[in-house]
Amino acid sequence: MARLNILVLQPDFSRYGSAYYQYQFTQALGRAHNVFQYGPKLAGYNSRHTIDDVLKLCPFEPDLICFAAGWELEDPSVPAFDPHPAIQTSTTNIPSVMILNKEYKKLDRKFSFIHDNAIRLVFTAHHHYSLWQERVGVPFVHFPFAVDPELFRDYGEAKRYAVGFSGRLHEQWTDVRVGIRDRLFLQNLVKAPRYWHIRIFWPGRWQRLPSRLRQLPRGEAYARAMNRSRMWIATPSAVELVGTRFYEVMAVKTLLFCNRSAAYAGLFEDTKHCVMFNPDLSDFDEKLFYYLEREGERQAIIDEAYTHVRTNHTWDRRIEQFTEAVRRVM
Repeated sequence: MARLNILVLQPDFSRYGSAYYQYQFTQALGRAHNVFQYGPKLAGYNSRHTIDDVLKLCPFEPDLICFAAGWELEDPSVPAFDPHPAIQTSTTNIPSVMILNKEYKKLDRKFSFIHDNAIRLVFTAHHHYSLWQERVGVPFVHFPFAVDPELFRDYGEAKRYAVGFSGRLHEQWTDVRVGIRDRLFLQNLVKAPRYWHIRIFWPGRWQRLPSRLRQLPRGEAYARAMNRSRMWIATPSAVELVGTRFYEVMAVKTLLFCNRSAAYAGLFEDTKHCVMFNPDLSDFDEKLFYYLEREGERQAIIDEAYTHVRTNHTWDRRIEQFTEAVRRVM
């Protein structure tokens, strides 16, 4: 199938230290299509450029314009969403699509942006995509997060920890993560007595990555840290978004340990690709200790999940899905 010429509007995330999905998406897109990326921190960027100015910089005539994840003003103290109002794709005949990002921030303004720029198709990782499609009147596509299998893989690290966790607690959105922390630890992150016999990785002022891992690039250090644990806790983040960590845990051959949620429908299954516990944590200990003590059952789920994620949830697979969707609106 012929490669598309795609103008991607997104800042430079190649050195971004907080997340990887924005950069991994554009890298995978560039493997499948001809891509010209324009945005803050990239060569040639000018905040006064119009869409016509950007098209003149483009080395090809685009078949498609994509507002990728990260094209937004994230500062919560700034009410506006659009990072570059001078660019208006409604003035061109080139079809435009959008990767909706951080659906828990400025969502109404993002919906207005979709209309103002005559965007034809919206991709979102959120499971409410069909409801938003009805609300906005523009087709939405469910576009879950994914993983880079070259970065997140089995590094053969010794399983030094029984269970681990990483990420923010998101107290304003969910009480599950705080509940898990308060179950595992007493004050000052001292382990509760029932967990004294197992090693837990929970980043805090008393626990850091081993010096050997701190010397590695941040992404690899994070992947290896998960690879060192037999089980890893992941829960949906703000507004029940199923983030990248779910797929990363499966990809490093560690058992995904997550709370039950309707948001997982069509993504992975309990006791086949992961182990789920009740959101009220009523069976948390039972599930945790059961699978820590039964290596064969735990490993069978890990192996099934590893195959599943590498077949269905890589960024290259997402680009195939992206391509199929955008060709229908071009």
